[in-house]
Amino acid sequence: MGLGALALSGCLGVFASDGGSISVGSHAKGALVHPVALPFEGSGYAVHSEWRPRDHRYATEEVARWLVGVFREVADTIPGSTAYLGDISGRHGGDAAMHRSHASGRDVDIFYFACDGAGQPLHDLPAMLHFGGDGRAERWSAARVGRVISQPVPEAQFDARRNWALVRAMLSNPAAEVQWIFVHRDLAGLLLAEAEREGTDPAIVMRALALLHQPTDSQPHDDHMHVRLFCDPADRPFGCSDKGPKRWLKKHWKYMRSG
Repeated sequence: MGLGALALSGCLGVFASDGGSISVGSHAKGALVHPVALPFEGSGYAVHSEWRPRDHRYATEEVARWLVGVFREVADTIPGSTAYLGDISGRHGGDAAMHRSHASGRDVDIFYFACDGAGQPLHDLPAMLHFGGDGRAERWSAARVGRVISQPVPEAQFDARRNWALVRAMLSNPAAEVQWIFVHRDLAGLLLAEAEREGTDPAIVMRALALLHQPTDSQPHDDHMHVRLFCDPADRPFGCSDKGPKRWLKKHWKYMRSG
């Protein structure tokens, strides 16, 4: 896509960079050099209004382009889809309030898509929703500790169709490599059941099986998915480092990209 088309979509600000953005260090102990700011709104996504004052919407150019492409694909595939974003990283990376990661522009918090009983998407909710193992919304998950949401919890469901479309788009877009997608194990089961229902390419399903993971050292992620990306190869000589298992998947993805 050319810069003219990006300007029309309202995303030119993402790429107003000299091309020198770099993710340095690890997801927990890192920084950003010459970061780009993801616009608050774009095709198929919006940074939630409660999260905007934190201004944790900075990433490398590669990550920003990847996110914009993924959200646009979901919106094109299922019209009416808007993904709501929480935190990526602060302007220069480093320690982020309420997080033990998000330090180097390679961690992204994305609200789960929610729908009503007829499968229609729910927009403009005041916060994230905690979902039970059966996919029903149980309570609010506010942007900050102590924030009380007076609005009743809606009769909402985990929108497996749109959430799976998001995961599928992330795993199919080679502009960045996904290391983990942290989700509650029961919600991961709903995603994989949707993939089977749709007859998704088994290669994509196998990747999802390897990457969907409920963390053991943090919250269960029943209110949002936390996506972590591998370092871009160009950033590694400058100190970008991947922590945790690399697994067979990364090797296979490398060969897919060169094919």
